[in-house]
Amino acid sequence: MKYSKLHIEALIEACKTKNQNAQMELYERFHKSLYRTAFSILKNREDAQDAMHEGMVSAFDKLDQYKGRGSFEGWLRKIVVRKCITTYHYNLQHIKGIALEDQIELSEDPEAETSSLPAVKPHQLEDALNKINKRYSLILKLYYLEGFSHEEISNYLNWSASNCRTTLSRARAQLKKQLNEGSRI
Repeated sequence: MKYSKLHIEALIEACKTKNQNAQMELYERFHKSLYRTAFSILKNREDAQDAMHEGMVSAFDKLDQYKGRGSFEGWLRKIVVRKCITTYHYNLQHIKGIALEDQIELSEDPEAETSSLPAVKPHQLEDALNKINKRYSLILKLYYLEGFSHEEISNYLNWSASNCRTTLSRARAQLKKQLNEGSRI
C-alpha cells in the first residue's frame, strides 16, 4: 500500500494500528514544519530536533485523543510546542541553574505598552527577537507566531494569566525598543 497517497484521516487510522510505514509517512509529512516551530522557540538545533521527535512519539501514543476538530498539523504543533516549553524550562532550571519564575517582573500596569511595532523586514525581526530577553522572545513567538492565547500560554508555562499578559506587554515593549534601536543604525 502506498501511504504517500493516503488522505490524512486514513493515514491517522493506519497509524493508530501501530503501522510503522504509516507512522513514517506521517512523520515525513510534518517533521520539517514542526522542526521549524521547535527551532524558532529553542534556537538550538539539537534541542529542536529532540523536541520535535519527542513530540511526534507522544502524538503517536495519543492519536486516539485527536478528535478531528481543527487541523491535524495544528494538533501536532501544540504537542511539539509543549515539548519545547518543557525543554526550555529544563535548560533554564537544570543547565544554567536559573529558575524562570524567580526572574519574572510584575508590572503595575499590564496594558501600559500597547502601541504597534514599527514596520520591519523578517530578518530584522528575527535579529531583534534574538537580542531581547529569552523569556520575552518565547512568549512573543508563542502568542504571535504560533497563535496561542494568554490562557494556553499561562497553562503551558505555569504562570497566572495576568502574569502572562504582563510579560507579553513587557516583551512587546522590549521588542519595540530593540527594533527602534536597530532601525537607527
